[in-house]
Amino acid sequence: MSSRNDHCAGARLHRRALCTAVAVLLSATGTAALAQDAAPSPNATINLIRLMVKKGLITQADADGLIAQADAEAAQARKTAATQAASPPVDGAQPGDVRVTYVPQSVRNEIRDQVKQEVVAQAKSEHWATPNALPEWLDRISWSGDIKVRDESWLYSRSNSPYFIDYATLNRNGPFDINSISQGVNPPILNSQQNRMSLLDMQAHLDLHAKLGDTVSVGVRIGTGNDNSPVSTTQALGGGLVKKDLWLDRAWIRWQPVQWGSLTAGRMANPFLATDLIYSPELNFDGIAGQFKLPVTDGIDGFATVGMFPIQYTGNNTPNQAFGYDKNHSNERWLSAAQIGANWQIDDDMKWSAALAYYFYDGMRGKLSDPCLIYTGVNYCSTDDDAPAYMQKGNTVFLLRDIVPDPSSPSNYAQPQLVGLSYDYHLANFTTMFDFKIGQTPARIQADYVRNMAYHARDALTRYANGLGTPVNNYQDSDSPNETGPYKSGPVGWLVRGILGNPTPMAANDWNVTFGYKYLQPDAVLDGLTDVNFHLGGTNAKGFIFSADYGIATRTWLSARYYNAKQVYGSPLSIDVVQLEINAKF
Repeated sequence: MSSRNDHCAGARLHRRALCTAVAVLLSATGTAALAQDAAPSPNATINLIRLMVKKGLITQADADGLIAQADAEAAQARKTAATQAASPPVDGAQPGDVRVTYVPQSVRNEIRDQVKQEVVAQAKSEHWATPNALPEWLDRISWSGDIKVRDESWLYSRSNSPYFIDYATLNRNGPFDINSISQGVNPPILNSQQNRMSLLDMQAHLDLHAKLGDTVSVGVRIGTGNDNSPVSTTQALGGGLVKKDLWLDRAWIRWQPVQWGSLTAGRMANPFLATDLIYSPELNFDGIAGQFKLPVTDGIDGFATVGMFPIQYTGNNTPNQAFGYDKNHSNERWLSAAQIGANWQIDDDMKWSAALAYYFYDGMRGKLSDPCLIYTGVNYCSTDDDAPAYMQKGNTVFLLRDIVPDPSSPSNYAQPQLVGLSYDYHLANFTTMFDFKIGQTPARIQADYVRNMAYHARDALTRYANGLGTPVNNYQDSDSPNETGPYKSGPVGWLVRGILGNPTPMAANDWNVTFGYKYLQPDAVLDGLTDVNFHLGGTNAKGFIFSADYGIATRTWLSARYYNAKQVYGSPLSIDVVQLEINAKF
């Protein structure tokens, strides 16, 4: 009997659970057709109960009990609602507010964790979570730098000509009295035959970069250097163990109001896509540059760079002996440059970049002075400011001063001279690079071509009458030891280079090997801005370049380089440069 009662009780519990589930389901989907035999009740629960009786899910007795319970709960709910409407809410809620009487624990945990994460993130960013924390502005500043120590040797061929005038030193220390040559006093002469072995030197740079806001950033870099040369920061070691100099190498402000464009002003890194054919890798630019990027299609991004860069100004008080209108007029020299190009990301392992540039150097060509009365005691002539501010070797030059003979000694008088450039330099340049992989090994091919569109050889020879302004260098050898051959120069330069391995080895066991060939005619580019390592700087040079890098630790690598170069035209001048380096970057 007990077992039967238990079975009945279980059945009733089962039916009650089923009824409850059906009630919930039907209340969620609608109650329009719950009871059709009896008049519908305004209470949805009563309608559900009547439907379940009709379907035989529960007995009428059970239904009566449920209906009585539902009526009681409805009455209690109406009473509670009336009480709440008659008295103001104790929690300060206003009419129209939504009140949540119960928040599940899982929701409370989620809210707590989210608030905690937000507070911790804010504390870290504003440095108020920990005592003695660094100020917020330090997060906007970053530091970087590099150091290299190098052993190098300069190897000269014994068949080199022993007589090359160092016109850069002549201008720097001049003017030089060319009449004294007849008296056995030579002008500055380049070393061309004596090797220089195991020269130990170094380079070091420390770079600060600061972000001032969403659109403005600044940078300052200091570097080593033997002098204020624009093309090298190499500092010779030794010299009696004296302290070494530091120079302001870069200082710039960059404004980037839009993602695709920026404007940089000051002394900056080379903003153009370039190799070491035209410019030394260490050359920085003074002036203003705008850089722009524009997506063309999927995988192809266009870019453009324009800039104005001052090269040389007329000194405010030159000549220092002159009065009033005898002071030299304004004669600024500027570089105006524009470059357009594109990067094509062919696939994950292949990228091709190409750019066409035009570098317009305004007023670099020197001008012959007005007749200059040096014999009266003046120490200047009208075009002395046309002497280049910085030179190396290779460009065609001429004597700037038209010196009037001394009437008291017309056959033997002082002729202190400076030299100026025989040509302007308007450079058309095409540069391309192709990155790919051989298996899993990165590889790169570079090609660069330049032509000086302002080069016209005849102009240099016929510009002035009576032999004035005639070039004094870049003549071919002659069969006679006391004569020179015909004048020979050219406006073309090109470079090809292949790199196998990681071009920038920044990890242990990263490596690369490089092979290249460079060809640079005397007046293809300004000799003062070229790479100081190849042929020891300047133009009128051609030859091979070999190099290898190997990473020995993170951001530390060894380098070996060999430059084999000789003259393109003129007297023989073959110079090999061998370099061994250890490099570190941080």
